[in-house]
Amino acid sequence: MSANKKNTHDSSNSSAESAHEAIARLRSKNQRLKTIEQPQSPINSSIEYVETEKKRASKHAPSIPASERQYKISEVIRTLLMGELTQGQALKELRVSVLGVKQDTFSKMVGVSRKTISEIENDRGVFKTDILDKAFKPFGLKVGLIPVSNSLLNSVLSNHNE
Repeated sequence: MSANKKNTHDSSNSSAESAHEAIARLRSKNQRLKTIEQPQSPINSSIEYVETEKKRASKHAPSIPASERQYKISEVIRTLLMGELTQGQALKELRVSVLGVKQDTFSKMVGVSRKTISEIENDRGVFKTDILDKAFKPFGLKVGLIPVSNSLLNSVLSNHNE
């Protein structure tokens, strides 16, 4: 049993270091890259997410530039608003594609347990607004009210753009 405690302690130290390394990697990459071209076809990105195999974060995943991160965040928001992604799918897509970190590292960044992050991403459980706000904060998002009907949502968005 003490061996389990030691392994847990060792893995938490390496995860904490991974969080610092991930943040440093993102910051340095962001400073080096000033501009990037936008992806050619943003239209079917949500469909591609659903149809592709499950995405996973990797220690060796390349970080993406700030402009591409913002584009990806906007795409995920759009597909979430249109009902093409669930809240959990959106969080996972943002965590993996934008930050490129594992659940354990992300949970330490936002101050929510890894189990809670997993449950949110798998659309299990009901969570208080403050927990969801913590999970989505790194992406500039918080929980809010949106119209249930797509036609009402489109109407609100088109009236806002005029």
